[in-house]
Amino acid sequence: MGRSSRGHPKDAQKIVRSEPLPRLPRPRLGAVTSALEVKRCVAGKLVLLLDHREVGASKEHTLKGAMFSELQKRLGLAVEARSLPLGDVLWIWRNEVTGEELVSGWIVERKTFADLSSSICDGRYDEQKGRLLEAPNLRGVIFLVEGNAPLFGVEDGAPKSSRGFGQRLGPRLSEKALATSATNTQLISGFNVLHSASIPHSVSLLVALHNALARDTGDLQGVSYQDFAERTQKHGQRRVFEAFGRMLRMVPGCGAEATEAMVDEFQTPQGFAAALRDSSDAELLARLKQRGGRVTQPLLQHCRRLYCGA
Repeated sequence: MGRSSRGHPKDAQKIVRSEPLPRLPRPRLGAVTSALEVKRCVAGKLVLLLDHREVGASKEHTLKGAMFSELQKRLGLAVEARSLPLGDVLWIWRNEVTGEELVSGWIVERKTFADLSSSICDGRYDEQKGRLLEAPNLRGVIFLVEGNAPLFGVEDGAPKSSRGFGQRLGPRLSEKALATSATNTQLISGFNVLHSASIPHSVSLLVALHNALARDTGDLQGVSYQDFAERTQKHGQRRVFEAFGRMLRMVPGCGAEATEAMVDEFQTPQGFAAALRDSSDAELLARLKQRGGRVTQPLLQHCRRLYCGA
Protein backbone atom coordinates (compact mmCIF):
# COMPACT_ATOMS: atom_id res chain seq x y z
CA MET A 1 0.00 0.00 0.00
CA GLY A 2 1.46 3.32 -1.04
CA ARG A 3 1.73 6.19 1.39
CA SER A 4 1.47 9.91 1.02
CA SER A 5 3.68 10.34 4.07
CA ARG A 6 5.62 8.08 6.31
CA GLY A 7 3.39 6.08 8.64
CA HIS A 8 0.05 7.09 7.00
CA PRO A 9 -2.13 5.17 4.51
CA LYS A 10 -2.31 6.55 1.00
CA ASP A 11 -6.08 6.98 1.33
CA ALA A 12 -5.94 8.75 4.70
CA GLN A 13 -7.19 12.02 3.26
CA LYS A 14 -10.22 10.24 1.78
CA ILE A 15 -10.96 8.40 5.00
CA VAL A 16 -11.07 11.44 7.28
CA ARG A 17 -13.89 13.74 6.29
CA SER A 18 -13.87 16.34 9.05
CA GLU A 19 -10.28 16.78 10.24
CA PRO A 20 -7.57 15.75 7.71
CA LEU A 21 -4.50 14.14 9.18
CA PRO A 22 -1.43 16.39 9.18
CA ARG A 23 1.75 15.03 7.70
CA LEU A 24 3.61 13.95 10.78
CA PRO A 25 6.85 12.02 11.25
CA ARG A 26 6.31 8.41 12.21
CA PRO A 27 6.58 7.90 15.99
CA ARG A 28 9.40 5.81 17.38
CA LEU A 29 7.18 2.77 17.55
CA GLY A 30 8.78 -0.39 18.85
CA ALA A 31 11.88 1.47 19.99
CA VAL A 32 12.07 -0.47 23.27
CA THR A 33 10.94 -3.94 22.19
CA SER A 34 12.02 -4.38 18.58
CA ALA A 35 14.18 -7.51 18.77
CA LEU A 36 11.59 -9.91 17.33
CA GLU A 37 12.06 -11.77 14.06
CA VAL A 38 10.34 -10.12 11.10
CA LYS A 39 8.95 -12.75 8.73
CA ARG A 40 7.50 -12.66 5.23
CA CYS A 41 4.04 -13.94 4.40
CA VAL A 42 3.35 -15.78 1.14
CA ALA A 43 -0.25 -16.08 -0.10
CA GLY A 44 -1.42 -13.86 2.73
CA LYS A 45 -5.01 -12.86 3.51
CA LEU A 46 -5.67 -9.66 5.46
CA VAL A 47 -7.88 -10.20 8.52
CA LEU A 48 -9.34 -7.49 10.78
CA LEU A 49 -9.35 -8.62 14.42
CA LEU A 50 -11.85 -6.88 16.73
CA ASP A 51 -11.25 -7.17 20.46
CA HIS A 52 -13.99 -8.91 22.44
CA ARG A 53 -12.39 -9.16 25.90
CA GLU A 54 -15.31 -7.34 27.47
CA VAL A 55 -18.32 -9.63 27.26
CA GLY A 56 -21.46 -8.57 29.09
CA ALA A 57 -24.80 -6.86 28.84
CA SER A 58 -23.91 -3.19 29.18
CA LYS A 59 -24.63 -0.59 26.52
CA GLU A 60 -20.98 -0.56 25.42
CA HIS A 61 -20.95 -4.33 24.95
CA THR A 62 -24.12 -4.11 22.87
CA LEU A 63 -22.56 -1.38 20.74
CA LYS A 64 -19.40 -3.42 20.27
CA GLY A 65 -21.52 -6.36 19.09
CA ALA A 66 -23.29 -4.05 16.65
CA MET A 67 -19.93 -2.89 15.29
CA PHE A 68 -18.80 -6.50 14.79
CA SER A 69 -22.02 -7.34 12.93
CA GLU A 70 -21.72 -4.31 10.67
CA LEU A 71 -18.06 -5.05 9.90
CA GLN A 72 -18.95 -8.63 8.98
CA LYS A 73 -21.67 -7.37 6.64
CA ARG A 74 -19.11 -5.17 4.88
CA LEU A 75 -16.03 -7.41 4.97
CA GLY A 76 -17.40 -10.92 5.47
CA LEU A 77 -14.95 -13.57 6.67
CA ALA A 78 -12.13 -11.01 6.75
CA VAL A 79 -13.41 -9.95 10.22
CA GLU A 80 -12.90 -12.01 13.38
CA ALA A 81 -13.44 -11.40 17.10
CA ARG A 82 -10.53 -12.19 19.41
CA SER A 83 -9.18 -11.25 22.83
CA LEU A 84 -6.40 -8.88 21.80
CA PRO A 85 -3.37 -8.18 24.02
CA LEU A 86 -3.35 -4.53 22.95
CA GLY A 87 -5.75 -2.20 21.18
CA ASP A 88 -9.31 -2.66 19.96
CA VAL A 89 -8.62 -3.40 16.28
CA LEU A 90 -5.56 -5.12 14.84
CA TRP A 91 -4.85 -6.31 11.30
CA ILE A 92 -2.95 -9.51 10.58
CA TRP A 93 -1.74 -11.26 7.45
CA ARG A 94 -2.69 -14.95 7.55
CA ASN A 95 -0.87 -17.48 5.37
CA GLU A 96 -3.70 -19.38 3.71
CA VAL A 97 -1.50 -22.45 3.31
CA THR A 98 0.21 -22.77 6.71
CA GLY A 99 -2.15 -20.67 8.85
CA GLU A 100 0.73 -18.57 10.23
CA GLU A 101 -0.34 -15.09 11.34
CA LEU A 102 1.81 -11.97 11.05
CA VAL A 103 0.92 -8.58 12.53
CA SER A 104 0.50 -6.08 9.70
CA GLY A 105 1.76 -3.19 11.83
CA TRP A 106 -1.47 -1.16 12.10
CA ILE A 107 -3.54 -0.96 15.28
CA VAL A 108 -6.57 1.06 16.43
CA GLU A 109 -7.49 2.15 19.96
CA ARG A 110 -11.19 3.12 19.95
CA LYS A 111 -12.64 5.45 22.59
CA THR A 112 -15.94 7.20 23.10
CA PHE A 113 -15.76 10.74 24.50
CA ALA A 114 -16.78 9.44 27.94
CA ASP A 115 -14.13 6.71 27.87
CA LEU A 116 -11.47 9.15 26.68
CA SER A 117 -12.31 11.48 29.56
CA SER A 118 -12.26 8.78 32.24
CA SER A 119 -9.08 7.16 30.90
CA ILE A 120 -7.24 10.50 31.04
CA CYS A 121 -8.42 11.09 34.61
CA ASP A 122 -7.45 7.65 35.93
CA GLY A 123 -4.14 7.32 34.07
CA ARG A 124 -5.12 4.56 31.61
CA TYR A 125 -4.65 6.89 28.64
CA ASP A 126 -0.95 7.51 29.32
CA GLU A 127 -0.42 3.83 30.14
CA GLN A 128 -2.00 2.77 26.84
CA LYS A 129 0.10 5.21 24.84
CA GLY A 130 3.24 3.91 26.56
CA ARG A 131 2.40 0.29 25.73
CA LEU A 132 1.68 1.22 22.11
CA LEU A 133 5.02 3.01 21.79
CA GLU A 134 6.80 -0.08 23.16
CA ALA A 135 4.91 -2.62 21.02
CA PRO A 136 7.17 -4.35 18.46
CA ASN A 137 7.11 -3.60 14.73
CA LEU A 138 4.10 -1.26 14.60
CA ARG A 139 3.93 0.96 11.52
CA GLY A 140 0.95 3.06 12.55
CA VAL A 141 -1.21 3.68 15.62
CA ILE A 142 -4.68 5.22 15.34
CA PHE A 143 -6.75 6.63 18.19
CA LEU A 144 -10.36 6.55 16.97
CA VAL A 145 -12.47 8.93 19.08
CA GLU A 146 -16.20 8.34 18.64
CA GLY A 147 -18.98 10.81 19.42
CA ASN A 148 -21.02 13.62 17.89
CA ALA A 149 -19.29 16.41 19.83
CA PRO A 150 -16.45 18.39 18.19
CA LEU A 151 -12.95 17.07 18.89
CA PHE A 152 -10.60 19.63 17.31
CA GLY A 153 -10.71 23.41 17.42
CA VAL A 154 -12.79 23.61 20.61
CA GLU A 155 -12.59 26.98 22.35
CA ASP A 156 -12.95 27.92 26.00
CA GLY A 157 -16.43 28.49 27.38
CA ALA A 158 -17.81 24.95 27.63
CA PRO A 159 -20.03 24.56 30.71
CA LYS A 160 -18.23 23.14 33.73
CA SER A 161 -19.51 20.09 35.57
CA SER A 162 -21.10 20.68 38.95
CA ARG A 163 -19.16 19.61 41.99
CA GLY A 164 -20.16 16.80 44.29
CA PHE A 165 -19.33 13.32 45.47
CA GLY A 166 -20.43 11.69 42.22
CA GLN A 167 -18.41 14.15 40.15
CA ARG A 168 -15.25 13.27 42.05
CA LEU A 169 -15.82 9.55 41.51
CA GLY A 170 -16.68 9.96 37.85
CA PRO A 171 -14.89 13.07 36.57
CA ARG A 172 -15.61 14.40 33.09
CA LEU A 173 -13.19 16.67 31.29
CA SER A 174 -14.35 19.68 29.33
CA GLU A 175 -14.50 19.58 25.54
CA LYS A 176 -11.53 21.99 25.46
CA ALA A 177 -9.46 19.61 27.62
CA LEU A 178 -10.33 16.64 25.41
CA ALA A 179 -9.42 18.63 22.30
CA THR A 180 -6.06 19.54 23.84
CA SER A 181 -5.39 15.91 24.73
CA ALA A 182 -6.22 14.75 21.20
CA THR A 183 -3.92 17.38 19.71
CA ASN A 184 -1.08 16.38 22.04
CA THR A 185 -1.56 12.72 21.10
CA GLN A 186 -1.23 13.64 17.44
CA LEU A 187 1.55 16.21 17.60
CA ILE A 188 3.64 14.98 20.56
CA SER A 189 3.10 11.21 20.68
CA GLY A 190 3.00 11.09 16.87
CA PHE A 191 -0.11 8.89 16.71
CA ASN A 192 -2.93 9.38 14.21
CA VAL A 193 -6.19 10.67 15.70
CA LEU A 194 -9.43 10.08 13.80
CA HIS A 195 -12.82 11.44 14.85
CA SER A 196 -16.01 9.60 13.95
CA ALA A 197 -19.53 10.78 14.72
CA SER A 198 -21.11 7.36 15.30
CA ILE A 199 -20.64 3.59 15.08
CA PRO A 200 -21.68 3.50 11.39
CA HIS A 201 -19.10 6.22 10.71
CA SER A 202 -16.46 4.22 12.64
CA VAL A 203 -17.33 1.11 10.62
CA SER A 204 -16.88 3.05 7.38
CA LEU A 205 -13.47 4.31 8.55
CA LEU A 206 -12.33 0.80 9.50
CA VAL A 207 -13.55 -0.66 6.20
CA ALA A 208 -11.70 2.05 4.26
CA LEU A 209 -8.52 1.39 6.26
CA HIS A 210 -8.90 -2.36 5.71
CA ASN A 211 -9.28 -1.95 1.95
CA ALA A 212 -6.31 0.40 1.78
CA LEU A 213 -4.13 -2.10 3.67
CA ALA A 214 -5.40 -5.01 1.55
CA ARG A 215 -4.11 -3.31 -1.61
CA ASP A 216 -0.57 -3.39 -0.21
CA THR A 217 0.34 -6.88 -1.41
CA GLY A 218 3.87 -6.22 -2.57
CA ASP A 219 5.76 -6.84 0.68
CA LEU A 220 3.76 -8.78 3.27
CA GLN A 221 5.86 -9.02 6.40
CA GLY A 222 5.67 -8.59 10.16
CA VAL A 223 6.30 -10.27 13.49
CA SER A 224 4.25 -13.35 14.35
CA TYR A 225 1.01 -12.70 16.18
CA GLN A 226 2.05 -15.11 18.94
CA ASP A 227 5.32 -13.24 19.55
CA PHE A 228 3.49 -9.91 19.45
CA ALA A 229 0.90 -11.11 21.97
CA GLU A 230 3.52 -12.47 24.36
CA ARG A 231 5.57 -9.26 24.20
CA THR A 232 2.64 -6.89 24.74
CA GLN A 233 0.62 -8.92 27.26
CA LYS A 234 0.28 -7.27 30.66
CA HIS A 235 1.72 -9.18 33.59
CA GLY A 236 0.06 -9.63 36.98
CA GLN A 237 2.31 -7.33 38.99
CA ARG A 238 2.04 -4.64 36.37
CA ARG A 239 -1.76 -4.87 36.61
CA VAL A 240 -1.55 -4.28 40.37
CA PHE A 241 0.62 -1.19 39.86
CA GLU A 242 -1.76 0.17 37.21
CA ALA A 243 -4.87 -0.43 39.31
CA PHE A 244 -3.22 1.23 42.33
CA GLY A 245 -2.18 4.18 40.18
CA ARG A 246 -5.69 4.61 38.79
CA MET A 247 -7.13 4.57 42.31
CA LEU A 248 -4.72 7.30 43.40
CA ARG A 249 -5.47 9.49 40.38
CA MET A 250 -9.10 9.62 41.52
CA VAL A 251 -8.05 11.25 44.81
CA PRO A 252 -8.46 15.07 44.70
CA GLY A 253 -5.09 16.76 44.22
CA CYS A 254 -3.18 13.60 43.29
CA GLY A 255 -1.29 14.38 40.10
CA ALA A 256 0.94 12.22 37.95
CA GLU A 257 4.17 12.86 39.91
CA ALA A 258 2.54 12.21 43.29
CA THR A 259 0.93 9.03 41.96
CA GLU A 260 4.22 7.74 40.60
CA ALA A 261 6.01 8.43 43.89
CA MET A 262 3.37 6.63 45.98
CA VAL A 263 3.18 3.61 43.66
CA ASP A 264 6.99 3.32 43.66
CA GLU A 265 7.16 3.59 47.46
CA PHE A 266 4.21 1.45 48.56
CA GLN A 267 3.64 -0.89 45.56
CA THR A 268 0.07 -1.95 46.49
CA PRO A 269 -3.07 -0.43 48.06
CA GLN A 270 -2.59 -2.78 51.03
CA GLY A 271 0.97 -1.56 51.56
CA PHE A 272 -0.15 2.05 51.33
CA ALA A 273 -3.00 1.52 53.81
CA ALA A 274 -0.60 -0.11 56.29
CA ALA A 275 1.82 2.82 55.97
CA LEU A 276 -1.01 5.30 56.57
CA ARG A 277 -2.02 3.44 59.73
CA ASP A 278 1.50 3.02 61.10
CA SER A 279 3.18 6.32 60.15
CA SER A 280 2.64 10.01 60.75
CA ASP A 281 2.18 12.53 57.96
CA ALA A 282 5.68 13.88 58.60
CA GLU A 283 7.22 10.40 58.25
CA LEU A 284 5.32 9.68 55.04
CA LEU A 285 6.17 13.06 53.53
CA ALA A 286 9.86 12.46 54.28
CA ARG A 287 9.76 9.04 52.57
CA LEU A 288 7.92 10.35 49.53
CA LYS A 289 10.17 13.39 49.21
CA GLN A 290 13.03 10.99 48.46
CA ARG A 291 10.96 9.67 45.53
CA GLY A 292 10.67 13.17 44.10
CA GLY A 293 6.88 13.25 44.17
CA ARG A 294 4.86 16.38 44.92
CA VAL A 295 2.88 14.95 47.82
CA THR A 296 1.28 17.39 50.27
CA GLN A 297 -0.25 16.98 53.71
CA PRO A 298 -3.79 17.75 52.43
CA LEU A 299 -3.35 14.98 49.86
CA LEU A 300 -2.34 12.52 52.59
CA GLN A 301 -5.43 13.52 54.56
CA HIS A 302 -7.60 12.70 51.54
CA CYS A 303 -5.82 9.34 51.29
CA ARG A 304 -6.36 8.60 54.98
CA ARG A 305 -10.09 9.18 54.59
CA LEU A 306 -10.19 6.93 51.54
CA TYR A 307 -8.01 4.05 52.75
CA CYS A 308 -8.45 4.18 56.52
CA GLY A 309 -11.79 5.89 57.02
CA ALA A 310 -10.05 8.51 59.16
